[in-house]
Amino acid sequence: MDNGSFSLGRLGGIQLKVHWSAALIAVLVGASLGSAIGVGAAIVGTVGFLLSIVLHEFGHALTARRFGVPTESIQLWALGGVARLSREAPTPKAEGWIAAAGPLTSIAIGVASIGAWAALGGNAVDSRYVSVLAWLGVINAFLALFNLLPGAPLDGGRIVKAVRWRMHGNKYRAMREASAAGSIIGWGLAGIGFVLILRDQSGIWLMVTGVFIAMNAKVEAAAATVAERLDGITIRDLTWFGVAAAGSDMDADSMLWDRRRLGQAGGVAITDDAGTPQGIVLEDELWAIPAEQRPWVMLTQMMVPFDRVTRASPDEELTAVLPRLNPGRPIVTVWDDGKLVGMVPPGRLRDRIAGAGARLGIAG
Repeated sequence: MDNGSFSLGRLGGIQLKVHWSAALIAVLVGASLGSAIGVGAAIVGTVGFLLSIVLHEFGHALTARRFGVPTESIQLWALGGVARLSREAPTPKAEGWIAAAGPLTSIAIGVASIGAWAALGGNAVDSRYVSVLAWLGVINAFLALFNLLPGAPLDGGRIVKAVRWRMHGNKYRAMREASAAGSIIGWGLAGIGFVLILRDQSGIWLMVTGVFIAMNAKVEAAAATVAERLDGITIRDLTWFGVAAAGSDMDADSMLWDRRRLGQAGGVAITDDAGTPQGIVLEDELWAIPAEQRPWVMLTQMMVPFDRVTRASPDEELTAVLPRLNPGRPIVTVWDDGKLVGMVPPGRLRDRIAGAGARLGIAG
């Protein structure tokens, strides 16, 4: 979902992003409220609804931080929010509390909203803005209950994973069990939505949400199987140590003429005038430029800043790094004490992951 997203800045050290599709749910919620309570109150309610989702995700993020798991970003999109953790929870206890924190936050918002509505007079007050508080209380209670459904990728599925992981000690098996439950729940919701549509009732969003849950559950089950095969492999095992560096005055053609310096890293680090690494350019991207254009394309025009690619330490488990990898740009840069020491060649990484999937009968 990174494509089509823009950043709203950082809050509590966590980057907050909004995908363009979030506008769809904002329009739908706003239109629904507007027809009932007027435009002004509807705007307040829509903003409150979106803020509730952000706070739900911050509940996950801040609890993860307490267990030593950083959060890279929080993103809003059409079907809610996503907190992107830098790595998986280290223990079943951490997994369970991180998962439960979101719904608990939604429940707290719901209680606070209903409490504020009652304190301001409740039904005795003829105010559309006070009514918005009651609506926010109900919708947050619904969000909490929905997210607690016991199947991945919902929060309830994470709790199932934590419980099963603690019971039998195999987190990958627990992931598959939670995913199986998620598939049942997802297709069940999709079926209910379809029946509602056949009866000329509003069921399209329920059907879409159900299909989304079911498909993501399937993906998580496959990911768990591949991760189990990759268990024990560290970033060090795949790293090409020593990344070639090029200054801001290097063009693509000159770099390819001097490609022997790249070795098997699959990329080159671009430095500023002080020699500080600023970004990375992949060798495949250099070859993709038409030969006649290469002398005129500077590496600084092509580089991806290091804050937009995956960073890892040499001794990190590969399975811990994969969740934060961008599939469209599978770059893993390797750092030690804040210094760039190497990178995982994208081809080597793809081959290792594909090999794990092939041995386990997973289609690539």
